[in-house]
Amino acid sequence: MPTPFDKRIFWIHWSGSAVGENTIEELVETVKQFSPNVAGIAIKTSDGEDWQARYDNKTSMEIKGPDDILKWTKALARRGLQTYLWHVVRGRNIQGEVDVVTAACRVPGVRAMILDVEDGALYFGGQSAAAARALSSGIKAGAPAGFHLALNFDARGNHPANIYINEWLPNVQSLHPMVYHWHFSEGTRGPTTYIDEAMRVCKQWNLPVVPMLQAYPDPSTGTQVPEDDILSSGIYSFQKGATGISYFRLGTAGTAEFRAVSKINPNNIPPDGIPPTTQKRVFLVVTPALNVRTEPSTEPRTLLPAEQLRMGERVEAIATSRTEKEGFVWWQHRTGWSAERNLTTSEVMMADVNQGLPATAFLFQRLPLDLNTMKWFYYYGNTVFAFLYGRANNYPGYSQGLHGGLDFGHPGGVPVYAGVNGIFDYSGNGRAFGPNRVDVIVGNHLVIYGHVANPIKVARGTPITPETVIGYIDTGAKHMHLEIRYDKSNQSLILNPLTFMTNQMFNDLNAKFPPVGDYAFYRSSRWERWLTPFDQPTIVRGGPVIGPTA
Repeated sequence: MPTPFDKRIFWIHWSGSAVGENTIEELVETVKQFSPNVAGIAIKTSDGEDWQARYDNKTSMEIKGPDDILKWTKALARRGLQTYLWHVVRGRNIQGEVDVVTAACRVPGVRAMILDVEDGALYFGGQSAAAARALSSGIKAGAPAGFHLALNFDARGNHPANIYINEWLPNVQSLHPMVYHWHFSEGTRGPTTYIDEAMRVCKQWNLPVVPMLQAYPDPSTGTQVPEDDILSSGIYSFQKGATGISYFRLGTAGTAEFRAVSKINPNNIPPDGIPPTTQKRVFLVVTPALNVRTEPSTEPRTLLPAEQLRMGERVEAIATSRTEKEGFVWWQHRTGWSAERNLTTSEVMMADVNQGLPATAFLFQRLPLDLNTMKWFYYYGNTVFAFLYGRANNYPGYSQGLHGGLDFGHPGGVPVYAGVNGIFDYSGNGRAFGPNRVDVIVGNHLVIYGHVANPIKVARGTPITPETVIGYIDTGAKHMHLEIRYDKSNQSLILNPLTFMTNQMFNDLNAKFPPVGDYAFYRSSRWERWLTPFDQPTIVRGGPVIGPTA
């Protein structure tokens, strides 16, 4: 059923005395300026049979009755914001409470009333099912026809039963479970477990769910909710099917909280698990780390740090979502938007995968050369060697002006090991990287061992183990070139071999052969990109030059 909260984010306002602003207009302006994606504010109007003014000493913002609520609705409407109301249910004076709540509901411009019904002696706890029935039916009868009533409660454990939730359900149109994950865990856990629990509990009642999320410090430790938690709780709620979300509350939200909330775009978050009927495009991440964003944009506010994708991850994107914006091709997937490629530099971040092929990931089990025999080592990508000598070796025509592999240096004669479990595909001098090269297939990757002498001679399809000697260092070439191509059929993408090695292998290589001097990554006053071993682009074989020689 449609609700006033559909695809909307809104703030909860407790009391004028709890915020730094001095007027309604100032508070509205703060919300508009620092969270422009927010649709409105839910204002606490009353507590039991009392108007909120009893608990608020800021007269310019207090609510003593319907006329004060009207001031809020007008101020919010002038800035394009919705007015929702929020009431804490007590049950001490049922008719008095019904009268206050229904008077608030009848104020023009009000979109909904959220009834906060909590367990415990300080709230509604200790009241009876009859009291719950009388309150809910009385408020429903006194509100305007078709007016939206919402139930705000703690969905954990016995709390729903203790507030007699079955007496409230017939008279409300949406459920707003409190998901105060930082409070509930005393500052120790993230939001996903609590959101999952709230959505699971609420599902049984078949009403729209609008989680109320936390933006206030944990009372027991005094620690602020991590900014990433505030952002991810909103994103995750929508992914799990939330109709809308709110954040509790204004007055405790500062720069970090506003910044996190401002990054959420409900219209660009697909539900968790793209429906099976949705046509998909499947990609493989071919860069060490790929950002996920709330929309197809490189603006910092769109970044979702907790959702970053890693090399080798399979991404199912919505086939109709392809978007060209800000120099990138973007696709929408389960957790947000990611760039497939850079249209200016031709750098590729995700490779299109035939859905029938497995996206096999692998790691080297040993180095192709014994480390203690190696004399030098060239890194992949933007190296000094590629800048100085790449043209002489056709790097611009082959590997976009960069070094397309790792070079293991030795005067000659020592064995070269496969280092991986794979299938033998080729050896000989009929392909690039003479005098000989050996090709081994690992899943959907082709591993090339170039410039070797005495290459292995076995039947195509023969299994290869990490200890298989596939050749020897040639005394003329004095090194072995290790290259990895993705997709053994068209081999259009060249990947950084370091990303297929264990941390220990890399640490050992880096310790013995740090990228310095002639073996360093190229930088200048004009070029400050790709300066570390893993911060290197995926190379498109035969693509346009993208490095410092471009």
